[in-house]
Amino acid sequence: MRAGAAGAGWVLLIAVSSLWPGHPSTVDRGRRGRLTANGVGVKSRIVASLGLIACLILITGCAVTSAAPRATPTATAASPAIPTELYVAPDAANATSLDRDAHAITTIGIDGVVVSPTGDSVSKLPENATRLVAAAHARGLTAELLVSNSDTGTNAFSPKIAAALLGNPEHRNAVIAELVAQVAAAGFDGVQIGLESLSRNDCAGLVAFTTQLHESLGAPKSVSMAVTAESSPVRYLGAGYDFARLTPLLSRVVLMAYDQHGPTWSKPGPVGGLPWATTALTALIAAGVPSARIDLGVAGYGYSWPGNGSDGKQLSVEDSRTLAGDLARWNPTAAEWTATLPDDTVVWWSDSRSLSQRKALALSHNLHGLAVWELSLTDPL
Repeated sequence: MRAGAAGAGWVLLIAVSSLWPGHPSTVDRGRRGRLTANGVGVKSRIVASLGLIACLILITGCAVTSAAPRATPTATAASPAIPTELYVAPDAANATSLDRDAHAITTIGIDGVVVSPTGDSVSKLPENATRLVAAAHARGLTAELLVSNSDTGTNAFSPKIAAALLGNPEHRNAVIAELVAQVAAAGFDGVQIGLESLSRNDCAGLVAFTTQLHESLGAPKSVSMAVTAESSPVRYLGAGYDFARLTPLLSRVVLMAYDQHGPTWSKPGPVGGLPWATTALTALIAAGVPSARIDLGVAGYGYSWPGNGSDGKQLSVEDSRTLAGDLARWNPTAAEWTATLPDDTVVWWSDSRSLSQRKALALSHNLHGLAVWELSLTDPL
């Protein structure tokens, strides 16, 4: 029964009950005042109530047949499906863990292969990478191998490692040969280049590396690229991305619209606020990347900034909620959650509600899809 019919039904029940002598019914109906049986004869009550019943039957019938359902909000579970990549830390995933989100994703990106400090080789495949690729394929998903310039000593992206790779043709040849062998050995469907902290001086080397990797892998293997969020086309070029030459080589460009703030590089703030992400997306399109080839990267995690000034850390969505407790507050501008704890620790995190708003952004710009970091940290998709 819809809301209008339910309300009329309750009034109908009250009217019927008022037929019985001695029932002192007093029901507050707001602007209609009070319906009361006090001081009214039984006969007059019966006549009045029968009239009321007849009216309410008509009202109830109208309510049942004409009440319209409420509009479905945008970007809910009922929104159109959209291709989604879910990143996976191989040491925190297995075949079974993929089952949670397999219905909602199209691709997994397996992290863990890094360029050596000298820029002329890559690390070995994670031990269970081949099993994860097989599990993805068994579930109808594709699998990409992620390669980055993360420094395993500092856990930060290294400009020096990137320069050592991109600026030396022999190093590029050696790294590409190893990547091609790893893709073949594990059965990957392609490679995603995730080189960060680049500069404009790296533009030519990145184009050369991407070109050669694209040619060496060959169809149907793909090459995609994850890029940092910038505020203008000029800043994208300054960050090493010459999209005029890169875009024809790439199946997709993943805009990493996260890590706007973090405990080791900024004061407390959104992990990837919606206005900031929108600016970066607009600039990426203006830089020449077609909307249909862009995946919007979304954080599925949080950060803490301890009140005592000690080092903060990355948190899963669930750990963020637990830490915040009743102090959690939704920030509608950033489209993220935040909390300030009694000890002045600040927490920001991006969850499934945040994801739904970024899905709406992706759909409104006709993007290819989404890319979510990371399986062991995020809400179920």
